[in-house]
Amino acid sequence: MGDANMIASTVISGGGASLGAALRAPWQALRRRARGVEIPSQEGGAVGVGVILFLSVLEIVLVDVMLSTPWSRLLALAAGLAASYLMVGFAVALSVFPHRVSDGTLTLAYGASFHVCIPVSLIREVAARRTFSDQQRTAAIKGGVLSVPVMSTSNVVLTLREPVRVEAGKATGTVQEIRFHALDPAAAAQAVRDALDGKTVEEAPKTPAPKTSTPTSAAPLPAWLRRLRWAGLIVLLVEILLVATGLLDWRIAAGVLVVTEGTLAVLGLVFGAALVNQYRKLRRTGRGRGAALGEAFFSLLPPPIAEMVRHELSVWGILARAATFRTQAGRGETLLGRNTIGALPAATAVLLAAGGVSLVVGVGANAFTLVSGILLEYGAAAAAAFALAGRVRPHTVGAGRIVLRWGTHQGVCIPLESVTGVEIAPLPEAAAPSESSFRVPGRAADALVLQLGEPVEVPARLGIMRPVTTVVVPVSNGVAARAAVAEHHGESP
Repeated sequence: MGDANMIASTVISGGGASLGAALRAPWQALRRRARGVEIPSQEGGAVGVGVILFLSVLEIVLVDVMLSTPWSRLLALAAGLAASYLMVGFAVALSVFPHRVSDGTLTLAYGASFHVCIPVSLIREVAARRTFSDQQRTAAIKGGVLSVPVMSTSNVVLTLREPVRVEAGKATGTVQEIRFHALDPAAAAQAVRDALDGKTVEEAPKTPAPKTSTPTSAAPLPAWLRRLRWAGLIVLLVEILLVATGLLDWRIAAGVLVVTEGTLAVLGLVFGAALVNQYRKLRRTGRGRGAALGEAFFSLLPPPIAEMVRHELSVWGILARAATFRTQAGRGETLLGRNTIGALPAATAVLLAAGGVSLVVGVGANAFTLVSGILLEYGAAAAAAFALAGRVRPHTVGAGRIVLRWGTHQGVCIPLESVTGVEIAPLPEAAAPSESSFRVPGRAADALVLQLGEPVEVPARLGIMRPVTTVVVPVSNGVAARAAVAEHHGESP
């Protein structure tokens, strides 16, 4: 086997983070001229730009109040405006500089942070296949693969005809496979195939941005409604910050309050109608009433807020089930095992609860102690929910599926028909990380290793899903768990 650099006789170039590209991005957005076939890779950054601008204005005002001399104020104002423009430029660049096929070249870009130019003639095969990586950089080369993911996920894979040398900023090395993310992977793959077949830009239409980048909902929201999800949160944040910083007189603040509450009332009517529409669509797909209502409700919330609400509801749901000696196991399902987290959450819950009571009783009931006591008791409730989650949310098998649960609300459902093999192995040996495997969080002596004939989507990070074909489940009794799966699978243990 020869040296990799000698094998890779072809060199493709690019670049890393570029201040010039960030400075050009806002102007490029105003006079955008399409050239070639665009392949969008990220959702619009309007919300991020709005948050950056608001925080920048607030920072400039606060700094101006703290400084006394005119020259220092002017200097701080200039620095604040320059930093704000640069941050907006990097945010806008994510949508202004998409991936692009033009003049026989595929340009992969991550805003103003990375780009590389790949001659289409070097591409042998293209496929739409989702992969997941834990890399920290926007672009990285590892094991002969150049990966340019979004939120650690790529969904288009290019196989090159020969190893090539990539020199693009900090991403340097020899690769023969390239993985990147596109909002519509099927259309992106087709655009590359059209370029391989020699079709012109006029013959190959632009790849449109899909209505959602994560196809987890059976009834995706329209783009305008997905953007509107953030409006209520931004209005509330602006209202709180303006009043808390004292930038507005209380009489003006009262007027602002009336206007914002009126705006939120209108938004409430819009979202109420959207909730009913989503619920009906989900019911027509065969979902139950509870599942359809929950999915429709959470689809109308921004993803971070939806995750927070799920967590809050699950905390109190676990405590209620534990108090009534119930679990989330369905009727006719067999217990596979409990997700043991350890004694630390239980001890933390006891200490926080005792601390909250002691603070109020020992110091006396005043505003500070009451608020502090409530916060400590809330922390105790959350810790208790984590401690009880393993008993309330067990792993089960039955009704043609294996349901694995962990944390306060996370889980995955695996159809029994997709299970092609079940093995028992010590947990340390079975938990070796890989791209096609997933280890359910938890502690146990044994591990049930499920081999799947068809990929199953599992949570990866920040709501992103990834497909796997191997699932490792920590269980206290591997033999009994395997026998339960075999029994429900229609096989002998």
